[in-house]
Order: sequence, then C-alpha cells, then structure tokens
Amino acid sequence: MNFPEKLEDFRCVTAFTPTVCTLIGARIPAQCEDTPLDAVIAEAEKKLNGEKVEKMLIFAPDACGIHLWERYPEKLAKVEAVAPLRVPTKVVMPSVTPVCFASMYTGATPAIHGIQKYERPILTVETIFNTFPEAKKKTGICAVNQCSIDLIFRKRPVTYCSTRSDAEAVKFSHFLMQDPAFDVVLNYATDYDHIMHATGPFADEAIGALDRNIAAFQQFSAWIDEYWGGYNRLLVWCPDHGAHESSPGRGSHGTDMPEDLLVYHFYSIRAKNK
Repeated sequence: MNFPEKLEDFRCVTAFTPTVCTLIGARIPAQCEDTPLDAVIAEAEKKLNGEKVEKMLIFAPDACGIHLWERYPEKLAKVEAVAPLRVPTKVVMPSVTPVCFASMYTGATPAIHGIQKYERPILTVETIFNTFPEAKKKTGICAVNQCSIDLIFRKRPVTYCSTRSDAEAVKFSHFLMQDPAFDVVLNYATDYDHIMHATGPFADEAIGALDRNIAAFQQFSAWIDEYWGGYNRLLVWCPDHGAHESSPGRGSHGTDMPEDLLVYHFYSIRAKNK
C-alpha cells in the first residue's frame, strides 16, 4: 500500500480514550494504557483557549480503513473538509469489530479488556461510557440492534438507542442532539462492513455505503453547528479497522495486513459561537 505517513507515525487506537477524556474533562478509565494524542490536544488548546470540549459527536463507520482512502482520495477529501485534523491510527489484533472498539473506548489492549477474539460479552472494565456519565456528561449510543457497540458497552449509565438500520441510527442521533441534556452522542454505521463482506471492499454496493457514511458525517457536521453552536464541540470520524479483498467478490478483515490494521481518524474541534 502507498500512503503518505510512515508506519511509525501511526498511533495505537487505544490513544482515542485518553484523548477524548482529556478534551471533555472526564477521568481516564482505570485500565487505560495509553496517553492522549499530542496533535489533538494542541489543536484544542489553540481553538478553545484552554477551555474544555462541552459537546461531542463520535461517528464510528465500521471497516472504513486506509484501503479506501488509497483508492478514493476524492472521498477522503470530503471527510477531511469536515474534520481537517487527520490522525494515522493502527488498530489492535485481531482486527475485528468487538476487539477494536473495546480497545478504542477503554484505552486498553485486548489482553487487559478481555475481548481477544470475535465475541461480544459485556465488558467488565471501565470505558468512556463509565467516566463520561461520572463527569456529568449525559451520553447516548445509537447503533443497529445486536451489533458489537450495542452489546459490549451495556450496563453503563447511558442511553441506548437500538435501531433496525444505519439510517435509523442517524435519526435517533439527530433526536438526541436536539435535547440540550445530551452532551455526547456515539453514532455507529455498520452498512459498509456488512456489504463489503458479501461483495468485496470496492464493489459498487460497498462504495455506496461508504458514500452514505460520508453524507451522514457531513450532516453531523451541520447539526453540531446548528444545535451545539453555543458550546465548545468536537466531531470525530473513528472507524474500528479496515478490510481487504479475501477472494473475488468477497471482503474480510482480522489479519495484520495494512489494509486491515491501518485507519485514519479525523477530528474537528470547534469553539463556541461568540
């Protein structure tokens, strides 16, 4: 694969948790093994003059890895236009959804958080969905029913919106954003991953799902300004892993191939309107 960064420039996905906790002023989960992303913290210091983020929209598009950006740079440009701070990120092994999202939202490696294969137990370690509510940040998770994000973060004091489709998850996220009580909304998109397994990562149907993810992200960008314009706010694009063509017309992930392990996270930090 050809990409502009060196492999050593890619930070582990575990850095996501201490970064967003630091930005919003929440305690970092006890099992976190990583440190915040310096570039993101520096950008926040510059944009927010030392103040904390007050509202946060996390968009998690499944399997949208670096393999897509290498082939479709014009689509990457659309995401980067919304969230210009690009963070090269390396996920954990095995590169499957519950393992990667568990590491992303705990800051811990699989040996510590306990999910080390494709299984979906309720995590027993601390996550941001423990420490955000502890910091009085009302949090909602909008995801398709019975997916990994809908299952492994249960038994936390957050609002769960289990939907029948990605489109419904966007609608529920929109609803929560209009409620001033909510401070953090996580929206998960499963369609690209689901479709690429059946068609291959670059099939027209799969790229259609990627395009819908980009459109949703652009819509979230507009909504955080419309509903949260009076707050310091953060928008993040943060996929769990990438994918590769495993056989003609089929896609897969779970290996240590760059296509599976390497992703880009994108951050947009916006100061409250004066």
